[in-house]
Amino acid sequence: MVREPFEEQLIMDLDRRSLLAVGAVAATLSVAAPLRARDQATIQSISAMTVAPDGRLIVADWRAGALHTLTLPTAPASSGPGAFNLTGLDAALAAVGPGRARATALVWDGVHNRAVIALEAAGRPFLALALNDGTFVTLDPDSAIAASTPLEDPPGEALIWGSTPVRSLTVTSLAWQGNTLLVAGVANTDFSSTLRRIAYPFGSATTKTRIEMYHAVHNQIETRAPIRAMTTVTLNGVDHLLAAYTCTPLVTLPLSALADGTAVRAKTIAELGFGNTPLSVTPFAIVYQGQRSDWVLVANAAKSADLIPLPAIAAAATGAGLSTPVKAPFEQFAGVQAIPVPLGNLVAMVDQGPLFLLGLRRDVEDGALQFVSFRKGAFFRLSDFVNEYDMPGYSYPADDSFQQGYIRPFHAMMKRDEGHADLIR
Repeated sequence: MVREPFEEQLIMDLDRRSLLAVGAVAATLSVAAPLRARDQATIQSISAMTVAPDGRLIVADWRAGALHTLTLPTAPASSGPGAFNLTGLDAALAAVGPGRARATALVWDGVHNRAVIALEAAGRPFLALALNDGTFVTLDPDSAIAASTPLEDPPGEALIWGSTPVRSLTVTSLAWQGNTLLVAGVANTDFSSTLRRIAYPFGSATTKTRIEMYHAVHNQIETRAPIRAMTTVTLNGVDHLLAAYTCTPLVTLPLSALADGTAVRAKTIAELGFGNTPLSVTPFAIVYQGQRSDWVLVANAAKSADLIPLPAIAAAATGAGLSTPVKAPFEQFAGVQAIPVPLGNLVAMVDQGPLFLLGLRRDVEDGALQFVSFRKGAFFRLSDFVNEYDMPGYSYPADDSFQQGYIRPFHAMMKRDEGHADLIR
């Protein structure tokens, strides 16, 4: 049988409710050749991904010091962006190779209503295309390469804490300004925090701007630590970079200030809590009862997510910014106030469209990798908790308008989202 180039893959139908039981997985293995070891592959690592304006996938490869443009297969694809309820992914991914697969990046492909996950197992990077119905396809990213672009001035071979290569921070986050890709990370200079800009399709020269910021918890101007998560937003009619760093200072910078070969200082508008690595900065809108509100969610690795009204960020961008220290640990926060929302144990989080956020997380009890959606406006999963409503014998009071008119339909919606429609009361 003749196979297409993308058939170096593992095709799985994953039960939407649970993958913890072996019987919940029906797997068909279709492999044209083994996934290549790191030293044989063109793509040696994936630290960040984004979907380009033309629909191709851009992956950042810190080991090779390059950006790769990939043309992914059109299948699998979904007809709608419904909720994901996939748990126990480790067991399903065990067929790919020995050891636990580690997720390194996540992106939402809105054209095909699917998620693209970058994973690494036994030193080998691979991609997984996932649909909300449980379809799960893995492929070797080398089979999809359309072009590769080297990154100038990658950092050296030093180690942080004796184990983390500085080079792994070459690219920490990606964002778009029209057809220009913004690439945050570090470069091989003493002032190493760098934002590269590359016009897409790639081929023109890369511009580099060094970015510094005031970190109120550390009470110093920082020039080495890279941006960990970023996006672009329009504030007061002006396009801005909105970025978060380790320890969660949040900064703004007009994109017009990014000039090649210069150093600029971003404005610190908030300290959102120390001892944390931000995972993503996601702007989105919520429409409720006909009213639109605009928000930014900072998803975090070591604390609750931060939900911030976009107008509050816009107001702070016109101010002076933070310039005095926050005295941790008894003081943690300063500047723009955020609403903490219970999105925890996250590995990655992306915007899944108008209704959902999509997260990779580790189960707090058994450490299993889960891939689940969170409804915007709720920012939690009902089935993560046990409360009064879930106990045997409970019924919503018939004469309580709040329970009948608000709580009961809300619970029904959440149970449908999470694959528990059979539990609707």
